[in-house]
Amino acid sequence: MNYKTILHTMIFNLLLALALSACSGADNNHANAVIDDGSEIIANDYKYIKSSGDIRIMTYNSFYCKGNNGTPTFSDENTHRFASVIGALAPDVVAIQELDSSCVHRNKRYLLEEISKYTGIDYELFFGSAANFDGGRIGCGLLVKRSMKVDDVKFTPLPGDEPRMLIQAKFPKFTVFATHMDLNPMNRKESAKLINNKAKKSVVPLFLIGDLNDSPTWKPEQSAFPELMQKFKIVSDASGSLPEQPGVTIDYVLLGQQHAEKIAVTGTHVVRRLSVKGEQLDLSTASDHYPVFADIRLK
Repeated sequence: MNYKTILHTMIFNLLLALALSACSGADNNHANAVIDDGSEIIANDYKYIKSSGDIRIMTYNSFYCKGNNGTPTFSDENTHRFASVIGALAPDVVAIQELDSSCVHRNKRYLLEEISKYTGIDYELFFGSAANFDGGRIGCGLLVKRSMKVDDVKFTPLPGDEPRMLIQAKFPKFTVFATHMDLNPMNRKESAKLINNKAKKSVVPLFLIGDLNDSPTWKPEQSAFPELMQKFKIVSDASGSLPEQPGVTIDYVLLGQQHAEKIAVTGTHVVRRLSVKGEQLDLSTASDHYPVFADIRLK
């Protein structure tokens, strides 16, 4: 191979790497990335600023706000850290999993309320109380900016070895289902069937968001996605939502196939590093999940 051919090959590989970097939703616009020749694309701001007119829909598992730094502690500091991530990303709608309320050995806190307060954003709270635990309740939740004007909210129990809940929030032009699916694959499959039956009745675009404890890459007998994908499609970054299991994604924003033509997805990211009050944070210590968001626009 002569010098000119080698040079052309190097240029082609460089351009291809840059093109793939630009298209990926996985932090490449806001994090250091290494290209073929070993050079580094320097991080710009890690701020993930939402475009005017977009609606940001996010899911984030709190890990009960005990931190993920090797010594889990149910502390106010860890709750502040988790909430600061939401405050910096400023989602219009965020589903949060692993929440507790009035649990004796967790200072009888109302975790969703504390998170909401510490974000500094005027959110409306919806707690999907699912199971008894330590004298209180645990479940999933939804925070919605008050400017979003929720028309109606319903709660439907889902199958689970640990009881689960589906939160259904109806907005004027779309609906959000938020949940935290069970670890048992049979329960997830039954949950998917129930969710699909509800999805069929929606007259507006429908999003399913949350920690689904599932992946379309798993064997069909272990996954609820063969069922879910009959009515939904994945619209969020799926490059890996678990800090300790690189490349594995179980946190999603799904869009119902029915009425999907009324929605434009303008951006999506799994957020691993984030600028919070001028400091760049490694989010692997805030929770055992990364936040996942999709920015959407109504057509």
